[in-house]
Amino acid sequence: MTDPQALRQADAPLSLRERNRLRTRRELLDAALKVFAEKGFAGAAVEAIAGAAGASKVTLYAYFPAGRDDLFRELYEEISQELIELARAGHTAASGLVDRVVALTRPLLDIGARPLIGQFYANSDPTAEAALVPVRGHASRVYVELLAADIAEARAAGVVDTAVQPETMAVLLVGAMRAGLAAVATDPTAAERLLTGIAALAAGLLRRID
Repeated sequence: MTDPQALRQADAPLSLRERNRLRTRRELLDAALKVFAEKGFAGAAVEAIAGAAGASKVTLYAYFPAGRDDLFRELYEEISQELIELARAGHTAASGLVDRVVALTRPLLDIGARPLIGQFYANSDPTAEAALVPVRGHASRVYVELLAADIAEARAAGVVDTAVQPETMAVLLVGAMRAGLAAVATDPTAAERLLTGIAALAAGLLRRID
């Protein structure tokens, strides 16, 4: 049963203090993204991030007790959650295996083409790996689950050969998409060519009808 008081509290406007806290948190996250783009993960010192946000180290640690690791984890998870929402919406609206593969690829490449964000999300710097382990792979797992179901459905309908293993092929397709993300983060103009390429890969799974 829904608590009416909880609903009223949820709808209540934020206090000035709460708005200021949210703004400071956002400024620290944006500063971390900017410093990462300029210096890489290894060079993104807490002092540099705090300075870029116009805050002190004490303030930064008050919001993010683990320092830059907390900042980068939250940034990564924030991007992943947006990607998952966009991907699910596009996937739901698409029909057919090829269109669904393209529908999942498009928001990933769109994010990859965004200034700063694409470079951060496509990052493969090994020095960042330990910090991102708790959040890395969430979106990829959702993608594999959706694609495996799509391929299994197409195989059951006789559109895809029964020799194709849905989860294995889903993992390979997601790997190709992630490679596309890295390419677009470097060259945003490559997005449409990559979409065409991933569509061709998906079409290659379909049985030829003579």
